[in-house]
Amino acid sequence: MKLSLTKTALAASVLLSVAAFSAPVFAADAMLGTGGYARQLQKMDMMKMLDADGNHMVTAAEADSYYNSVFDTLNKDGDDSLEANEWTGPSKNLKLDLATGGYSRELRSMKMMRLMDADGDHKVTRDEFLSHHRAVFAKLDTSSDQELSATEWSMKGLLGK
Repeated sequence: MKLSLTKTALAASVLLSVAAFSAPVFAADAMLGTGGYARQLQKMDMMKMLDADGNHMVTAAEADSYYNSVFDTLNKDGDDSLEANEWTGPSKNLKLDLATGGYSRELRSMKMMRLMDADGDHKVTRDEFLSHHRAVFAKLDTSSDQELSATEWSMKGLLGK
């Protein structure tokens, strides 16, 4: 009986330690693969919005420029951070002019705000916002050339497929 309890305690300890040390990895994957957000982001209409020069590729610079514009649109008080009222606010149901309706809706969910709020201060700074989107870009950039082709854009990498 004592041996059985010891094995059970050992198994529980191993599971808890694996869960504790794996949490950041799972959190990072969740950040990149939030179901509706990832599906909306990877639509070709979104790629066209980011492709400023119309060459059917999205560079890291184009992505940064686009996401800076999205941040500026949301940042109504100009303080370089987004609070919950700016994130969702009275215009939550209005589509961002810079995004497809589905992407705008998914981006502006409180779940996405919590995922981007790296320091847990209930605000998303420009750096946190851009860091999140740079991580998404890097995950899609399977060729590591700082450009996303239509093939890379539409790959199901964010959804783990």
